[in-house]
Amino acid sequence: MTISTLVVKNSYNGDGSATQFAYQFPIHSTSEIKVIERSANGTETIKSLGSDYSITDTGNGGSVNFNTAPASGVEVVLIRDTNLTQETDYIANDPFPAETHEAALDKLTLQIQEAQEEIDRSLKISRTNSMTSTEFTNSATDRAGKILAFDTSGELSIAQELGSNRGNWSASTAYGVRDIVKDTSNNNIYMAKTAHTSSGSQPISSNTDVAK
Repeated sequence: MTISTLVVKNSYNGDGSATQFAYQFPIHSTSEIKVIERSANGTETIKSLGSDYSITDTGNGGSVNFNTAPASGVEVVLIRDTNLTQETDYIANDPFPAETHEAALDKLTLQIQEAQEEIDRSLKISRTNSMTSTEFTNSATDRAGKILAFDTSGELSIAQELGSNRGNWSASTAYGVRDIVKDTSNNNIYMAKTAHTSSGSQPISSNTDVAK
């Protein structure tokens, strides 16, 4: 066959009644469609072929048939997910297997389309822009509690602490930059400017660490 469509994904809104949703792209097998329900709060649930739905394939498209209608407010996403294996094996001196060769080219095209769909959803710099490196080597421990940002040169940086609400202030406590604490003596709220271990007592306004 030929691949005449660039469509790799179809999306629909559930209404609590409809159980059949069309997909408008070719697949090699019914296992190569990923069916996802996205709730109103953004929770994504991958559904299972057989227990949650069946597939009727027509060659260049078909339909996903749910056993239970997706609820109103749920988005139904059907996306092709071609496996990344290569099954074609050419035998020396055999007649050229045109159909087999074309099928292998078709599969490569499907795989490239799916990769492009993911690339289109990724964050990236424009063709005319530049960045020295888009990699970072910070470990998970070093990244914890920090945000991905840009430094003064416009390069990637993971050095900025995010901070968190630490509740009531207390002595001998390690506070990070941007941590928020409450002074229980007067109900004032403070944000840490410098990472430090607290000492002294409240009120914070007269504490030796107030500048921090």
